[in-house]
Amino acid sequence: MSKKVTLQDIARELAISVATVSRALNGRGKVGADLREKILEKAFEMGYFSSFPSSLSLNLSRKKIVVLFPEKDFFWEKVERGVFDAWKLLREWPIDIEFFRTNGHNLGEQVVIFEKLLERSDFHGVVMVPSDLTQLDYFINALYLKGIRVVTFNVDAPLSKRLFYVGQNVRQGGRVAGEIFQHFLGNRRGKICVLTTNKRAPSHVLRWQGLIDYVHEKSLPYDVSYLVEVQDEEGAYRFTKEKLLFEEEVCGVFLSTAFGNYGVGKALLEADRRDIIVVGNDFLSGWKDFLERGVAHCFLYQYPYLQGFIALAVLCRYLIFGAVPLEKTFYLPVFPIFVENLKEDLEQFEILIAYHLFGLEGKRKEAELALIRRSGFGR
Repeated sequence: MSKKVTLQDIARELAISVATVSRALNGRGKVGADLREKILEKAFEMGYFSSFPSSLSLNLSRKKIVVLFPEKDFFWEKVERGVFDAWKLLREWPIDIEFFRTNGHNLGEQVVIFEKLLERSDFHGVVMVPSDLTQLDYFINALYLKGIRVVTFNVDAPLSKRLFYVGQNVRQGGRVAGEIFQHFLGNRRGKICVLTTNKRAPSHVLRWQGLIDYVHEKSLPYDVSYLVEVQDEEGAYRFTKEKLLFEEEVCGVFLSTAFGNYGVGKALLEADRRDIIVVGNDFLSGWKDFLERGVAHCFLYQYPYLQGFIALAVLCRYLIFGAVPLEKTFYLPVFPIFVENLKEDLEQFEILIAYHLFGLEGKRKEAELALIRRSGFGR
C-alpha cells in the first residue's frame, strides 16, 4: 500500500510552509491565486486527492460548437482531420459539433450563416475562418454579448471580441518569403509576381504586405507590385505558360496561397525554366517533383492539421472547465520546406505534437482537477 500524502509532503516539495499549504487547500486565510493553483496542482500530482472519484463521474452539461470554414480541398481536408481528431480524442467530454462550409473565403455566405446563428440559442461556441479581417466583427461581438465565444483560425479578426486566434502570422510569412528571395536573387533586379486566387482574402493580402515591407526595409531591387489573380490551378497554369514565361523582367513568383502552386510548377517544368525563383505556400506530396527538379525553390508550411486541432481543443477546455487560454494569439511557426528537408513527415509531426499537448493523461488530469475545484478546495 502506498504511503498517504500529507500536507507536510506537499510543503516539502514546494519549499513552503505547511500552514500555507493548509490555507490554500482549505480556503482559509490569504494565499495568492497563482500560489493556490500551484499548490492544488502539486497536491493532485502527488495523489493527495486519490480518494476522489474518477473524472468519468463528472456531471457536466453538454456544449455544442459550430465549426465554419471553406469547402473541402487538400488544405481544408487537413484542417477538418485536425478538428475531428480533437473531437475523437476528447470524446469523453460532453461536446457536440455542427459544421457549416462555404465556397472559399465567401463573405456573403458567412454573413447569411451568422444572421441565422444569431437567431439561435442552442450552441455555446464557434470555431471559424473569417473571410474578412473586420467585416464579421459585428457578428462575433453580438455572439460574445450572448455569452457565445468565438475562436478564429487561419485568418484572424483581431479587432473583435474573439477569444483567441490560432494559425500563421501571415504578415510574417510574407517577410520570410522576402528573405528567401533575397537569398536566391541577391541584388538581381526584376519583378516578383505575386499570384493569388482572391485579392480580397485577408491572409493572401497580408502575406503580400509582409513581402512588400521586407523588400522596402532592405532596399532590395525587386518590384513587388505585380499582383495577379487566377481562379484555380488551371488558371495558374495558363497564366504562367501563356504570359509569365514571356515577361523578361520577371525573376520570381510568390504564391500567396496554396492554390496555384501546382499550375505554376507544371508550366515551369514543361518549359524547363529554373531561372525564375518560386516561393509557394503549404505543401502537397505531389509538389515534391517541383522542388527536386529545381523549378520551385521553397514552400512555406502553415500546419493546417494543428490549426484545426488546437482551435477546437482549446475552446473545448474553456467551455467545459473554464480554462482561459494563456494567449490571445497562438502563432504557429512559418516553416520553409526546401529540397533538403523534403523527407520530413510534417503531418506525422503535427499529429505527434497535438496528441502530446492534449493526450489522454492530460485530459484526465484536467477533468479531475475541475472536480476538485468544484468541491470547494482552495476557495
